[in-house]
Amino acid sequence: MKKTLQTIICFLLAALAMAPSGLAQQVPGLGLSNYGGLYRSTVNPSVLGGSRYKWQVNLVTAGSTINNRYFIFFGRNAFLYPQLVPHTTDELYGRSRTMGSITTGNPMYVASEIRWPSAMWSVGKNHGFAFQVRSRGFVQGQNIPQDIRTLYYKRLDSPATPLASDTWGDFDLTQQSFTEASLAYGLQLINLRAHKLKVGATLKRMFGARAGYLRGAVDTYQIRSVARGEADEKELVLTNFSYEAGYTYPTQKLAIGDFFKSNTYGSGWGYDLGATYELGSYWNRLEDDDDARPGYLIRLSASVTDLGMIRYRSTESRVVSGNLSRFVIQQNDLEILGNEGADGFMQVINAQNAVPMNQEAQLATAVHLEADVQLVKSFFINLSQTKRYGDPPQNALDMTQPDLFTITPRFENEDSDFSLPLTFIEGNKRVSMGAMARFGPIQVGFSNLNGLLNRKDPDANRATFMYVGFSVWRFKDRMQDK
Repeated sequence: MKKTLQTIICFLLAALAMAPSGLAQQVPGLGLSNYGGLYRSTVNPSVLGGSRYKWQVNLVTAGSTINNRYFIFFGRNAFLYPQLVPHTTDELYGRSRTMGSITTGNPMYVASEIRWPSAMWSVGKNHGFAFQVRSRGFVQGQNIPQDIRTLYYKRLDSPATPLASDTWGDFDLTQQSFTEASLAYGLQLINLRAHKLKVGATLKRMFGARAGYLRGAVDTYQIRSVARGEADEKELVLTNFSYEAGYTYPTQKLAIGDFFKSNTYGSGWGYDLGATYELGSYWNRLEDDDDARPGYLIRLSASVTDLGMIRYRSTESRVVSGNLSRFVIQQNDLEILGNEGADGFMQVINAQNAVPMNQEAQLATAVHLEADVQLVKSFFINLSQTKRYGDPPQNALDMTQPDLFTITPRFENEDSDFSLPLTFIEGNKRVSMGAMARFGPIQVGFSNLNGLLNRKDPDANRATFMYVGFSVWRFKDRMQDK
């Protein structure tokens, strides 16, 4: 048996290593667990079929990419900054600096999510349903130099920002947020002792969507001291700067009734598809002991998520474009850009001629591949990879996600989970070591705990995806479910 397990693991490692790089960031831990329920169904809806849950209710779960400044300014920051951008300009620059990109290369990726009260329920042994409402927000960018990232976080009036100069090239920076309501269904097609096959699908409606972007090209940039300025005062000088900036709707206070108006916010449709196959019944004694823990030797799953798009048709959208031979940004300008986004950029350059914007934004469609091996009772090794499906982004609003591959040792039972995901993100020089724990109704997780705590290694990424949530549930009667 030991030799068989070693052979299987070597084969799966080789197969996944030869697959293309992934393009997604997953919630660490619970998205892999057999007791993930609602949290796993957003990655693969097939898990709803033949679920151990009679029902499960997510009370609230929130997650976001943060850096270690979040804990220094706890209570005075924006844990969910990307979702605040459409509705306020109050101190967003300062709040955004407690967030962080989980990548040190391309693409720059900041994300947040709130899972509002949602539920899943089973019908009989083989059918399962889930209804979920999530608010999702993203800030992503391509080709943003490290010097530019540093001056944004350290400020232009700080000694922590060094003088620098270099060539640049093309770049883009985009913010998007939307709310998603989804209905999912899972069906267990085969339910034998050594073979289980499940399939599932999710239909999603996106609404309340708002986006802003800046794309352009710069020949060279220079961070220099301000002539006759304060000792630590600096400015950013861009040469031969061509730009295009726009937003789909002006920033305004949150009004729930406006979320469904197509002339105000964007809307669209999306869907997910998934399948899961469980092989083996090595732990036969679990059934004899009335133990509900999974008995499979290997679980293989595949899914495609976020197929679809969002359409923006607001009559109050604006787009500007132009060229500047020289553009100077000082700290006051940087704060306007951070607080007001694309609208702030139009103010700084004093844009006069704007046109409406009618665009579509492709969701970050991704393929998820996973192999889960049970080494001993309740202890698993999971290998997962996510890769973008379809063409690369065609315009500034198309969404994308970073490339990653994850190895996760995991212990789980009905009352608790604990896992240590090790994530390899393309472009990062260090592996991200996460941690997830679930005890009863409470779960908390980090995707990059080592980077968050590391203050000495200059190559370490300080950002992590952190989440915390609360849920309640009831399992099916074990004897009736057999």
